[in-house]
Amino acid sequence: MFRRLSSSLPKDFEYPADLEALGYYVNEKDQIRSITDPSQEFHFFISKNERVNEMQREAMNTCIRRNVISRLSTAGLAITRLPLGTAANEPHVPVLTSENISTAKRIIVYVGETVQDLGIFAYRTVSQESIAAGSAINFVNAIQSNTSEPPGIVIANIGQLIWHRRGKQAMTQVSWRAIPRKTAVDEPMIVDPVKNSVPRNESMLAHVDCVFEDVLGKLTNKEAKINVIGIGDGAVELVEYLQSDWANWEGRVETIVVGSSHIWNMQFHDDSFKDFWTKRARAYLISEEDVDTPLTGRDDFGCNCYSAGEGLVIECIMPKAYKNILRYIQLVADSPGYEAPEQYVPAKKVDTEEAE
Repeated sequence: MFRRLSSSLPKDFEYPADLEALGYYVNEKDQIRSITDPSQEFHFFISKNERVNEMQREAMNTCIRRNVISRLSTAGLAITRLPLGTAANEPHVPVLTSENISTAKRIIVYVGETVQDLGIFAYRTVSQESIAAGSAINFVNAIQSNTSEPPGIVIANIGQLIWHRRGKQAMTQVSWRAIPRKTAVDEPMIVDPVKNSVPRNESMLAHVDCVFEDVLGKLTNKEAKINVIGIGDGAVELVEYLQSDWANWEGRVETIVVGSSHIWNMQFHDDSFKDFWTKRARAYLISEEDVDTPLTGRDDFGCNCYSAGEGLVIECIMPKAYKNILRYIQLVADSPGYEAPEQYVPAKKVDTEEAE
């Protein structure tokens, strides 16, 4: 029997986390485009070898992450390490908090999807539209520009929950698979549930708990009202956490907005939370209707439902609907005692003659 030594196997592929070296630049519209053909977006499938594509994508995403975090820092957001008090070289999960977090009278909390990096809404929107549109940049700018006393901002991070010990950083499953390997044919490293996890952030739900207990519970004004936005699986974890600890938060939470597909059979196990949900929650659903068009779904979601203006992908809900979501949050803030009127939208009738 013969075997090949690892030294004889092809080396893993490497791509620099540098836009110009990758063949791209950022144009005047904040779009990433090819240097050789400015009409072309980022091209993922550059090879039939999946590992090549995977490594090039991670290099590009690293460039995007650096750009986004830098610009959010300029906007006044800073990295806060969870659990609080953790050193930079110790296992931690980074979240973003605004500089007015301790004094703001209102707080807006965003909990995104588990596949996304911190501050990123949708890489596909970054590629197709602009860096600002596909990340939290436009969202943060909108919050800070619409009032003389802007709310504080907390951007949670349920995506980067894997701790890379050698790199001293938290990362997503996608980034974990792109860690350099000994050879190009090696399998990805196995995630150790203990060594590669962060205390009190071992799961999405645990991270949401940590954000509320450490950030909202310790860093904010105790009288500040909290407005929460959850997208996709982030919405599910957010609602689960709030229901489980509603007695501690019902006096502070002002609104709940979720973005989801049209499949969610809402299960209530706290009557007080259910009452709040029916009056103050709003769901933005996958739909090709114009954003904010009323939709059916109240029986499933337990609250009024609206189109997100996005017909296919949950991760694109925020880029399409963030302005409308913020308008609703502001409406509630400006209307003491606000209660949303029950909105039932009849299902569309199918024209059987046209169907035939």
